[in-house]
Amino acid sequence: MALRRQSVSTRTLVGGVLAGAAFGSALTLAILTGLGVRLQPNLQTPAFNKFFSAYEDLTQRYYFPVTQQALLDGAIRGMTQALNDPFTAYFTPAAAKQFQKYLSNSFDGIGVVLEQSGGEFLIVSVTPHSPAEKAGLHALDVITKVDGKSLQGLSIDQVSQQVVGPLGTQVKLTILRRSEADRTFEVSVTRAKITSPSVTSKMLTNHVGYLAISVVGNETSQEVKDAVAGLKKQGATRLVIDLRGNGGGYLEQAELIADQLIPTGKVVVQTQAAGKQPELIRSTGPGLKMPMAVLMDKDTASAAEVLAAALHEDIKAPLIGTISYGKGTVQETQMYPDGSGLKYTVARWLTPTGAWIHHRGLTPTDTVALPSYFYLSPLTQAALPLQSGQNTPDVSTLQKVLQALGYKLDRNDGYFDESTVQALKQFQTSVKLPATGMANRATANLLQASLQDLLARSDTQLQKAQQVVLQESP
Repeated sequence: MALRRQSVSTRTLVGGVLAGAAFGSALTLAILTGLGVRLQPNLQTPAFNKFFSAYEDLTQRYYFPVTQQALLDGAIRGMTQALNDPFTAYFTPAAAKQFQKYLSNSFDGIGVVLEQSGGEFLIVSVTPHSPAEKAGLHALDVITKVDGKSLQGLSIDQVSQQVVGPLGTQVKLTILRRSEADRTFEVSVTRAKITSPSVTSKMLTNHVGYLAISVVGNETSQEVKDAVAGLKKQGATRLVIDLRGNGGGYLEQAELIADQLIPTGKVVVQTQAAGKQPELIRSTGPGLKMPMAVLMDKDTASAAEVLAAALHEDIKAPLIGTISYGKGTVQETQMYPDGSGLKYTVARWLTPTGAWIHHRGLTPTDTVALPSYFYLSPLTQAALPLQSGQNTPDVSTLQKVLQALGYKLDRNDGYFDESTVQALKQFQTSVKLPATGMANRATANLLQASLQDLLARSDTQLQKAQQVVLQESP
């Protein structure tokens, strides 16, 4: 969980010491002292002189080429790793930028999600109203070239970096569209700011509103406010809040969301820095006067757990699903002039009643598991077609999808046997495809669509949340 404030401290001084280390430890200290810089006592110890000496040796005598920046980045990264804290980390400028984009839910690009499938780069989804959609790109299109350059041998990160670029610039993509007889064409797309909302909402049956929060980003509290207002206009008298898969975000935003849902004066969270008493953070209201239930799972973490715990302990909102992740610490991010950043733990957080859930998670009021087919991966497009006699992980996925859809098979271990052929023929007949018993792209796409329909109808956790919230008086 991140705090947005950026502290000003001796980090600038430390940067100055490190930058001057190439002059030699004694000379560096002498120069700084002569300039009137007051060094912290721990920077003048033999242990710190050892660091300077190692830095000198590597910059002046190491055989292979090495840059000052690489050594300094490595030194900071080494300090964070020595803490054995997975939530304390050093970000290079590029990594820091990606971290900030994750929490802001916005980036400059064309609005597609890419997947590397075999040697191909497949468009998995296209963001509505994005430049990619306006340019006519479709899900399952394959990008073969970017600005006329082949993508052969590149990683998914390298291709993404080529597609993403400065706002307002154009990128020329060469597209292979197999749904149109392997047609190849070029399209120019103008990059724009792509915003992916962190909150989605809809009305369920019996006046139950549904609110899903994917990340606690820097605009999430306003998105929640707008979504709740919209649900109330549509007649919502009860609310299911879905925090499944929400890995957290900004603590301040979690507090602002809690203000909208929890009555004034209630403790939302307690934060405790080392050696200090817990600080109680209370809701400033107005709160929301309607029954609520919270959905969570093993990936519900940090700021999302703060919100879930507050709703449960303050207004008795039931927690539905599985035990949450269990991240009970607070991080602060220090940004440096070169764009790099240091995210480090500054405190722990406690629930309103004082419980610390670190490494334990929140225990659901009602433990409800999802069917195993909720966790099936899509079939790998490059592996298609799948046919009799093959023995691969994709065949196992195919078999499990068919079983989830109600077809009888003798096995699902990945061997494409006769029972798989017959089940696949039955499915193909039901969706008016040629009954070949072989899984080509058309069959795989309709299997995936059928599975998505099934998932929407068999979300046992959501069904339980609706049942529970309807039992409460409005």
